[in-house]
Amino acid sequence: MEKKLITAVLPEIVELEEVDFGQFSPPYPKLLRAFWESGGRGLREFQEFSEGSVGKKAVGQFLISLLQYLLIRYRRFNEYSVVKPAVKVFITLKGWLNENGFERDWEKLLSSFIGYLVTMLPAIAEREDCESANAYLTVIRDLTEEASRRFDSDYYDELLQRAEESLKELREKCGISTPERKRC
Repeated sequence: MEKKLITAVLPEIVELEEVDFGQFSPPYPKLLRAFWESGGRGLREFQEFSEGSVGKKAVGQFLISLLQYLLIRYRRFNEYSVVKPAVKVFITLKGWLNENGFERDWEKLLSSFIGYLVTMLPAIAEREDCESANAYLTVIRDLTEEASRRFDSDYYDELLQRAEESLKELREKCGISTPERKRC
């Protein structure tokens, strides 16, 4: 898959430029090419473009496929270049699915893939500067906390504990004060 077709949809995720998409087979490849050839840029434009032909559900399918590809690249090949884009695509999916009436799909995605993000915590803490690592670890901890609240399972509670421990260790190492948190 040509990188330019993917980055046309998500130009704000500049880290996608570092990802090898040679084995990526997204749904609707002709739609992606037509969108790129039209000069369109961005997720909102891609959604409008998709609604005119195959429907907006294609956008969600593309984003989920992209997330799965990034997670597979991390798990199978331990490629750090996919870590930050994976977190950003995950957050993008959360917003897009919930804004477009696919809340159940978000729940399935959260339950299925939050564990992958938690496995990325040590690599992020090791490779990123303190400020960036703190931001990414905080986001992942917050998403893990959402999963722990939504799903009554020890698995998600254990993931949350791992995420909180990783964040605490990073903040201690970097001398970052822990803000007071209000629990809902």
